[in-house]
Order: sequence, then C-alpha cells, then structure tokens
Amino acid sequence: MQMRGGYAMAKTGKNAWLEYDWRLDDGDARFRVDMSLYANAPIEGCTELVFIYCASLSEQPLKAGELRRIDSLIVRCIKKLGKEYVGCIESAAMHQYYFYIDSEETYSALQQLLQKERKLTVKLGCKSEPKWTTYFKLLYPDAAKLQTVRNKENIEKLYSNGDSEAARRLNLHMYFRSEPLRLQFEEAARREGFAIGSAVDRELSELPYGVILHIICPLKKRSVDEVTVLAIRIAEQFGGRLMFWDCPLAPQSLK
Repeated sequence: MQMRGGYAMAKTGKNAWLEYDWRLDDGDARFRVDMSLYANAPIEGCTELVFIYCASLSEQPLKAGELRRIDSLIVRCIKKLGKEYVGCIESAAMHQYYFYIDSEETYSALQQLLQKERKLTVKLGCKSEPKWTTYFKLLYPDAAKLQTVRNKENIEKLYSNGDSEAARRLNLHMYFRSEPLRLQFEEAARREGFAIGSAVDRELSELPYGVILHIICPLKKRSVDEVTVLAIRIAEQFGGRLMFWDCPLAPQSLK
C-alpha cells in the first residue's frame, strides 16, 4: 500500500501565520511569517526594516522565564509600533523579530521602550528596505521550505495510521516543461544518489513531463526534509517542481 505526501497545503492558522523549521547558521531554527501580507507587499510607506534581537544575558539557551519575558516585551513593541510585524526567527539561544515601519519617530519610540529592558540582551537594528527583501527572501517560504511543512503534516498522518520510522523507498514525483529538461534533471539527480524510475507524463499540464525518483529514507521529518530539499534544489535548475511524494507503509508490527 502506498501513502502520498505533498498535496496537503500548509496550515497558516487564524491570522495566516505559518511556522516552519529551517537551518540557520548551522543550527536548528523555527521561522514564523505572516503569509497574508504577501499579496500587498511591500506596503506603501513602510520602507524601514526594524529587527529586534533578544537573548539571555548568560549567552546560554533561553529559559522558560526568559521566553515569557520576551513574549511580553514583543507584545509591547507591537503596540508601540502599530505597524507591520512580519515575522520572527527563533532558536534555542535567541529570538529575532522583524517589522516594517514608516518613520524615524516610530523607531525612536521603540528605542526608548527597549532601553528599559535589563534582564535580557536586546539589540535593535534598522535599515532601509523598500522592496521588503527580508520578508520575501528570508522569511517567506520558497518551495523547499514549504515542502518541509507538508512533510511534517504527512508524516504525522502516516504515524496516525500506524506507520513507523522504518527506512523504506521514498518516491518523489517531479515534473518539467519539456522532455529535454527532464532528461537533464535525471542525470543531475542520479549524480546526487537518486535512482531514476518511470516517466509519468500528464497532458494539458503546465509541467507535463514527469519522472519518479526513488531513494531509501527513514520516515523521520529531518531525513525526509533533506531528501525533498535536495530534489527541489536540483529540479529548480531545470524549471521543475516536486508535486508530491509517496511511500509504502511499514507498520510498527513489521519493524
């Protein structure tokens, strides 16, 4: 029996906020981004990027009390700014928050608020960014990042159906605009350790020329993420896309 992974859209929550795991400076981090801003960004007048860095005075991983203090501080910052809070990055040792504002007066008011904080390391920065580059390039998920969210959802669904973490063949369904592009992709994917499976063409599609890649992989999020990110990055070189992945079930009783 095969189960698919890749069609489920990422849940963005009540206010269209999405969170996903990604690597940052060789460490694990969680990214959060307001997806609802994408259609209208950049917002007129809000051309200054403000970022607030929060960490422990001890330079150690943040403790529960410090996390609560950061939450309270950022709530006050949001009220003070009254402008676009677009996202944040959280790791064990630091949290960094991103806003777009429209005036130096707003920035000065924020400086005054943060200068009162004595129990956290807090750094404030600002730069002109009229094209919202940080929002689009760092925070907003590209195809590879968004796929990691789908991977989590689909792996959890498989676990709920009795599947295990056991290694098995993962099948990645990749599609391209032309047969020559697909063939070039196949050669590049083969060099990266993928086995090339059947061609699967779809008529009347923007990307009609498909191929199924195979690789042995445990059903663990980090392992699946590594595989899908690699496949997507290779496919992007040839204008291709990962549509979904599937795999045979390996129930707990068969481990």
